[in-house]
Amino acid sequence: MVLPAAPVAAAVTAVVYAALLATTRIPCGADGTFCREGACERVRAHLAANLHGQDTAVNLLADAVCDHVASPRPNKPLVASLHGSPGIGKSYFHQLLAQALYNATGDGSRPAEDEFGNPIEPVAVAGSDHPNPPWGSTNGDSNGGGNNVGVVDAMVDKGRVIKRHLPTFMGGDVAPRWNGVNANNGVNARVQCPGRDCPAYKVIFGTDYVTAEQEAQGRALRDAIVSHLATFPESIIVIEEYDKMGCPARGMLKQLLDKGANGNATFHRSVFVLEANLGFVEINRRVRRAGLGNNGQNRETGGEASGESSGEELGVDELTATQRVLRDTVFKRWKDERCEEWSDTHKAVGSVDLFAPFLPLTRRSVGDVIEAHLRERTRVKRRSDELASLTWTRPDVVDFLVSQVEFEKDHAIEGGKEAGGVLSRWVTRAIRRLAQAEDTARKKESQRRAVQEGRLWVDDRSGPPLRDRSVRLEVAKGGRELVASIVD
Repeated sequence: MVLPAAPVAAAVTAVVYAALLATTRIPCGADGTFCREGACERVRAHLAANLHGQDTAVNLLADAVCDHVASPRPNKPLVASLHGSPGIGKSYFHQLLAQALYNATGDGSRPAEDEFGNPIEPVAVAGSDHPNPPWGSTNGDSNGGGNNVGVVDAMVDKGRVIKRHLPTFMGGDVAPRWNGVNANNGVNARVQCPGRDCPAYKVIFGTDYVTAEQEAQGRALRDAIVSHLATFPESIIVIEEYDKMGCPARGMLKQLLDKGANGNATFHRSVFVLEANLGFVEINRRVRRAGLGNNGQNRETGGEASGESSGEELGVDELTATQRVLRDTVFKRWKDERCEEWSDTHKAVGSVDLFAPFLPLTRRSVGDVIEAHLRERTRVKRRSDELASLTWTRPDVVDFLVSQVEFEKDHAIEGGKEAGGVLSRWVTRAIRRLAQAEDTARKKESQRRAVQEGRLWVDDRSGPPLRDRSVRLEVAKGGRELVASIVD
């Protein structure tokens, strides 16, 4: 009996890929597991370096995550509830946490490479609806691509990276992805997170459904979370605006958070991050009462990170009192809905391990956020081979940019959300004007040479006018705008 060619080819392909998978070591992170080695130090350092003005939340959350990850047999998932006004870093926190726990905390200056020096580029995965951010990107996209389907493999053949899609029957509907396999079957451990290489990081939006849809949406939410946790039992699950959940969804969440198991899925090691703006008025009131926000800026050198904490942190007693107020606020919100027994509401709130207040951003903190944007802009320029460097006078430039942000007394009204717009308005404009001036001067010089040499054409093929140039930002005379100049 002769088998048809197609089934034979499929069988041979399956055997080949099975052999490859059997000899391939998939790194932590890429397979949806936490990278425990050095996890605590990585979490603390990554949060402290990137989450500005939130010493209280960083220390509180890092301590809890460190204890949870280090525990050999946790009884339940870690559940952290984040509270504060919009734009102050709640969503940024869980992006940074995912990067640290899944070992994706690179500086973003270049892609990961295999042992031959070949860049290992991200590959589109079947079923993905999320774009690839730049390597090491820490932008505002909090969608980690947890629902992507398919498997990606990268093999090395004579020093060249060959990217191939593994068939879904090798890994089911949802399977791990990784970036590269070298000749010794070692795998590059740098993963892209948020992104397709970070499959266990899942963000859930829109839990505030109309009453008629609550039952169906509650079941859909439960099924989506349980399915995800069955595949990735060491997940970071984020639920935004969780305080607005309807009763059916809340009851489902209570069971998951309280037990850490559902059917055949055991996920005691997972981390649940619950986000809410609820309670920010009380947080702001306590911050003002504690006198935080009256500190000035201390910036003396340009273009480099100070790496120093702002020192803006609630005291122990004030923090404890604030956490209790946040817990009681959530309890009252749910109790007033009267859709369940008092004891069930108490259990739902009691399943949360800690309530973390995110403080309003002071002028100094906003300045730190703006400088982080400036440093990232420098790295982006280097990646695109335009500017060689971007520096700025301190504290003049940062103080000027901070002055363009709207404050209510000592705190930014919209947190750090204005930073990107402020840089576009002033920094991008200053660099664009410099580029236009350089381009005009270059064209005039090309025309002069053409006339001098008797040519009928103008040779102007030298690329962007600021490529490989070092640019410095300063405040213009009169203090009403920024100006850029070439310093090399």
